[in-house]
Amino acid sequence: MSVTELRWRAVPREDLAWRSWNGDFVFRNQCTGSTHLLGPLAGEVLLLLSARDHPATIDDLAAALTASAGVPAVDCAGAIEEMLPEFERLGLALPDER
Repeated sequence: MSVTELRWRAVPREDLAWRSWNGDFVFRNQCTGSTHLLGPLAGEVLLLLSARDHPATIDDLAAALTASAGVPAVDCAGAIEEMLPEFERLGLALPDER
């Protein structure tokens, strides 16, 4: 299954602590003890993903980002597709196996 077909979920909300400064985001994964600096788009995507009660596709996230931040879905879908595997590598999100 390709990245675009997968549904993604963030690590549990209670395991993520975050702050935003001047558009950038700092996320701390309480389970791993790792801290990550994310740019504005990546930070917004991770916030959207962690706020959801169910897994999301890239299209779901692009549509939600458009609604919340006014970013055209076409402009961000490709970036989201690239960042989700990186979130997985960092232990911030996982593809849903269901």
